[in-house]
Amino acid sequence: MEIQDIHAGNQIHVSSASLGEGLGCVAPGLRDPTALGGFSGIPAIPGSLYANGVVLIGSPLAYPIAGEATLMVARQNPKINPKATTGSIFKVSNRASVIPPTPIDVMFGDPTGPVGMTLFTTSINIIETTSINILSPITNTVGTKNDTGPAVHNGPEANNGGKVNNGVKVENGVNVDNSARKINGVTITPLVKGKTFTGYSLGNKGFDIPHPTRKGKRLRHICVEGPESAIYIRGKLKGTHIIDIPDYWQGLVDYDTITVNLTPCGKPDLSLYVKEIREDKIILSSDHLTQVECFYQVWVDRIGPELHVEYDGESPADYPGDQSGHSIAGYTYDKEEA
Repeated sequence: MEIQDIHAGNQIHVSSASLGEGLGCVAPGLRDPTALGGFSGIPAIPGSLYANGVVLIGSPLAYPIAGEATLMVARQNPKINPKATTGSIFKVSNRASVIPPTPIDVMFGDPTGPVGMTLFTTSINIIETTSINILSPITNTVGTKNDTGPAVHNGPEANNGGKVNNGVKVENGVNVDNSARKINGVTITPLVKGKTFTGYSLGNKGFDIPHPTRKGKRLRHICVEGPESAIYIRGKLKGTHIIDIPDYWQGLVDYDTITVNLTPCGKPDLSLYVKEIREDKIILSSDHLTQVECFYQVWVDRIGPELHVEYDGESPADYPGDQSGHSIAGYTYDKEEA
């Protein structure tokens, strides 16, 4: 018998009493499943469908083998429904629903006991607006994994196999590694050609020279290391916009090489800048001129011959330039014991 349309106002049951006995029914011999209600005063759920056997939804050609699964869902036959190829095979929607979504709208498996699941797909796209929680004692991933966005891991993580990271890695926090680390492979470091000097390290490398402008006086500075004959002054200003330059800089330094570093303290001051450099002072300017508060560093190169930072030789005696004004600490250490 072929019927074009069937409208059921309440429920549709496809079963037999013999098949339904003991399979979730109220009592042996009854064909009404307890999950759909309609027994012992419990209202029946309208619009329900019960099939005691296999259910096939969609194209009849998608499953050529009988009984592949209890529920088989395939795309609709496009000859019958031309729009079948435009939509998804399975969709859960909340449109026009007065019932708000809940965390258990879609459930695969049974929380009362373990249920296996296998997915054969080309790709899986998950768009989640809040969070994804996965509770599993073991997670095995085979293939390429692409992560875009921040990742937060709470708990131990074990990686077995090769790991390749392409890009920038930033770690903020404490990194604790409680295990033995073994690296199997060849480590190649860049080849550096140069000389190794063995000697004794001095505490402070200083120089002591006659005062450039005052007779009977001398100057002594402790040196910093750098590729220039530079000297510096540093300090803190508060309530003034003038940095005083030592008077012994006259005749000692090249004023054209002066650089000034300013760091506002106490409060930001984006308007702070160097207005003018004179022989005896450095004048600052700011929107808060009488309330300037900052740290400063002033660096300048000494007047003298050109400094050759790198040169060919076996000892300081091979220096190619004028070193009459140089005092080389540890000069004899590469020739004899101190």
